[in-house]
Amino acid sequence: MKIADLLNQLRISTDPARQQAMVDAYIPILRPILIPACGYYLFVTWEHWQTQTGLMLVAFSLISMTTAFGFYLFHKFLANNRTMSLAKLELHNLAMHLFMYLNLLSYLLVYNVETRYIYFVLLAFIFAITGATTRTVMISVPLTLATLYWFSTSLPEDLYAEYVSIVVATAFASVSMTGLLRHAIIRQIDARLLADELTVKARAIADADMLTGIPNRRAIFEKIDRLIEQRTPFWLGIFDLDGFKGINDVYGHSMGDRLLRASVARATELHFEGAMIGRIGGDEFAVVLTGNVTESQVRALAGSWLKAITAPYIIDNQELSVGASAGFSHYPDMGMASTQLYEQADFALYKAKARFRGQCIVFDTTDSKEMENAIAIERELREGNLEQELFLLFQPQYSPSRQRIVSFEALARWQNPRLGLVRPDDFIRVAERSGFIQKVTAILFRKGLAELKKWPDDISLSFNLSARDISDQTFVLSLLGQIMKEEISPGRLEFEITETAVMSDLTTSSAVLDRLRSSGCRVALDDFGSGYSSFQYLDQLPLDKVKIDRSFIRKVAHSLTSREIVAAIIALCSKLNLRCVLEGVETREEMAVLAALKPDLIQGYLFGRPMSGADATQLIASQQQSNTNQTALYIQSG
Repeated sequence: MKIADLLNQLRISTDPARQQAMVDAYIPILRPILIPACGYYLFVTWEHWQTQTGLMLVAFSLISMTTAFGFYLFHKFLANNRTMSLAKLELHNLAMHLFMYLNLLSYLLVYNVETRYIYFVLLAFIFAITGATTRTVMISVPLTLATLYWFSTSLPEDLYAEYVSIVVATAFASVSMTGLLRHAIIRQIDARLLADELTVKARAIADADMLTGIPNRRAIFEKIDRLIEQRTPFWLGIFDLDGFKGINDVYGHSMGDRLLRASVARATELHFEGAMIGRIGGDEFAVVLTGNVTESQVRALAGSWLKAITAPYIIDNQELSVGASAGFSHYPDMGMASTQLYEQADFALYKAKARFRGQCIVFDTTDSKEMENAIAIERELREGNLEQELFLLFQPQYSPSRQRIVSFEALARWQNPRLGLVRPDDFIRVAERSGFIQKVTAILFRKGLAELKKWPDDISLSFNLSARDISDQTFVLSLLGQIMKEEISPGRLEFEITETAVMSDLTTSSAVLDRLRSSGCRVALDDFGSGYSSFQYLDQLPLDKVKIDRSFIRKVAHSLTSREIVAAIIALCSKLNLRCVLEGVETREEMAVLAALKPDLIQGYLFGRPMSGADATQLIASQQQSNTNQTALYIQSG
């Protein structure tokens, strides 16, 4: 071993972590020694009672009993204070050595027994082994050997020379033992510190999102669970980007990744004390706000984040834009468990996306019943036999000019053994929020095609697509693949979309709808007139048909304004070469008014309620028979 290495090992580190590691390493060395040492000095006390009397008995017994009791207390102290400082351990260690030294010194000062001089050698070895720091060893061992040398000076010359040799040999042996022991301990400490460092780095990697560098889902939920365990109030918010998938599809994942990093950079620039922002999904982020934050402050802060995130981005000379919405819940006012708080924030987020897009919504406890119903529906969507439980009803679309049914709209229905007949609006909304909508769409579309194959070629089927459906080109291509597999003419299929389905990402929606039309299918805009920008979509979307919202139809019998609006839309569709459907026609009074407007197609209870596939097939057959009879009568009259 090199001298420089030895000196380096004997040097006390100033690194707090290293000092604590030294404490942790030496406590297991010291504790096993203390109890036997305590027993030994109790034996010494007993020995004094056998050989001493008077003042000597009191003095020697006091020193040995104090040493034994001190060792016992030191043992208990080490057992209960494993996080003590190195300086405190060094102080106790030195006191332990001095007590042992004083026991021997006091006895030899009174009874100069030459045979007990060798005890100083034993003490030197013990001090070399148990010295927690170099300082302790350098005080205890030289003091012991110097005392041995001092006692040996009173001996005859030949014995004096022997003891000098013993002192020198003991000094070298003590230094070697100390160096070897500390070398082994320091290597152990270095390995442990390296392992701890690697563990910290691994934990940091495990808790960080690889793309953006911010905390990931695991880190966020660990933070939430820790705050709940500490009963610390906090807000949990979930942010979701609108239109991000379209950017991925159009510009590629590399551009999408850069956009995500840019969004995170903007959000983290708006620093808020006690805020932790993390990424919990593809384009979904969470924020945990601790401290005394009011609801108004949460709304203001979320508004700042949304404003920053949705401002246009310039990446590789491309201007990209995304929308964003947010939902928040609070612990402990709104929930007591992490899963409950997340469900509440997620429910508030979906409410924002559905009704208040681009805003922050705080969960309202009055929505608890609705959320419980949504959770029950989601559970059944996840666990139920959807292939058996989902079914379609078909509502006819009637052509006044041809006086016959030309098409049917497929309407989704779900009969669940536990929930009963679930409202379409409810389960479709939950399916969209939970990501099951494409599974639902695929099942219903297969069943719709199976019925369509039974109908004559001049009867078509209108099928609804959700926002998630038309934002996924791969899924839409799978629907087209089913049409080809069933060998059905694409012209017999019409896909209905709503304004809310396309407004989050108009670019992607237009591209998907173009793909549908280029395959031969038709596209219809449902609920026309119910949104704030319906006319805009007539220009920006590839459409074949417009369905006027039923809210106008209900008023035509007694509202001149509604009549004029419907007439204007019918005329506009005619000029744009778009077919036009009037939805919700239920009474003859309504039809009498609408007939004067020369409508293209009518859909409503007046011409047929939603019916099963078998009933639709029967209705078509009756219509064909009626047409055949009318043709026969025409030939006879001719």
